[in-house]
Amino acid sequence: MSPKPSSADRRLFSQLRSEMDRMTASERVIANFLLTNRQAVPFETANSLAAKLAISAATVGRFCRRLGYRNFRELKAAFKFDVAVAPWPIGEGLRSMLQTGGGEPALQRDLDLTIAGIIEVYRRAETREWQDIVALLAHCSTLHIVGFQTERGLAAHFASFLQYVRPRVRVADLATGSFSEVLLDGTDKDCVVIVETRRYSRQAQLLARHCRQRGLPLVMITDKYCHWAGEYTPHILALPTESGIFWGTTVPIHAALALLVNGVVLALGDRVEQRLAHVSDLYQEFVGHVGKPARGQRKRGGDIEP
Repeated sequence: MSPKPSSADRRLFSQLRSEMDRMTASERVIANFLLTNRQAVPFETANSLAAKLAISAATVGRFCRRLGYRNFRELKAAFKFDVAVAPWPIGEGLRSMLQTGGGEPALQRDLDLTIAGIIEVYRRAETREWQDIVALLAHCSTLHIVGFQTERGLAAHFASFLQYVRPRVRVADLATGSFSEVLLDGTDKDCVVIVETRRYSRQAQLLARHCRQRGLPLVMITDKYCHWAGEYTPHILALPTESGIFWGTTVPIHAALALLVNGVVLALGDRVEQRLAHVSDLYQEFVGHVGKPARGQRKRGGDIEP
């Protein structure tokens, strides 16, 4: 289970949420990080947070004073979580392997961050917020999934699995440039899923804005730095992407998508098994699997069996 916030934590979180609309863009970035990345806050400094969020340390200081704290150290004291230094015990053999050779300690840090991120995802899967998102994905009329930039692959992967377990799952067509199948043909019984991490595509925010204006339920699957998602939907999974290597990690996002698919399967029950049986029969008819040719494709004396 996730650690429970203290009364001081709750007051701070309530203050952050209530004042978000009146904050500057830089202040919203900081507030969003504090709300979505609580486990990491005790390990940050004003300088490290400023570097991570691409703002100045002076901005962090002003933000703290706005909330009634003298500095970032005093603000951190409001976070009373019992956070383990190491997110997961690993064997000395693996630790030794990770820490040998030039630059290898980065792999150790990446492993620790990735495991911590996966643990956080599994904890999130126990929350009411998560279950509300699963219900939308399972029971909406048509599910539109869209990803931008490098997240296109994540979105397509997610959609492919959901197409096996429920009908009317669509990958939004970026090539048309209009999203008409979502914004014109979609209804308030549909659901839109946007998968996006920073630097965020302008299209992602614009699509989110149009979804809100048209009353289309929206799920945002993003990172912990996306301060603007809350303007358009309450259904946000802000997931850890920090890593010790060149690119930010997508492993926790993959884990979250897999658990969301599993949640949809559980929500739909027996209907999934029936659908999978039909999909399997159709696949075997048209394509077939290794060692088991598709029906009508077995060769007999050089001919194709009808």
